[in-house]
Amino acid sequence: MTRTLRRLAALLLGGLALAALVGLSRAPYRIADGTEALLRLSWSGRPERVERCRELTDQELANVPAHMRQRVQCEGHSARYVVRVTRNAKPLSIDTVTGGGLRGDRSIHMLREYRLPAGAHTLGVEIARLDTVRADSNDDKDEDRDHAEQDEGRLDRDGRERDERRRQRQERLPARLALDTTVRLAPGAVLLVSYDPVERRLTAAGAAVVTGQ
Repeated sequence: MTRTLRRLAALLLGGLALAALVGLSRAPYRIADGTEALLRLSWSGRPERVERCRELTDQELANVPAHMRQRVQCEGHSARYVVRVTRNAKPLSIDTVTGGGLRGDRSIHMLREYRLPAGAHTLGVEIARLDTVRADSNDDKDEDRDHAEQDEGRLDRDGRERDERRRQRQERLPARLALDTTVRLAPGAVLLVSYDPVERRLTAAGAAVVTGQ
């Protein structure tokens, strides 16, 4: 199987997994016990990269084909995250999650459900990165480099690389996400907690929120 076919197959499998997760998160759920409600945690997001980066010298770049040249070279792995769910300040679960795929660099897909007695609950959901990610030190040097460099083509290439790294960071999960809210769940109600990748925050829907942060 060629590299292109492998990538297409991986994209297809990832899309099917995401579609299945979305379908399950929205599927109706019947609770046999009329005194119970349900907390459903359903979210997906790409893990951050834990990288060690360095800037290549002009001599090193000269030995690389022009179409493959990148000023900044990075090596690393995808971060792990801990997911904590609490009710009335007591833990319901603590999980460590990683990205999908052989290298763990694909999206994390998580679906968990918790049966709760109907009534008022103070619920907390936290997703926190376990691994330290260094800030891109090259970003701090951008302004100085822009004044010092005379090669306009190189500046354009370096700028595109920096923009791409920033874009990728924005697409990945933040270092910490937290949702703390008090809800009153009616018998048979389902409270869905998910991740909004546009606003980059956790959201709660499906039950009347009494107070929240």
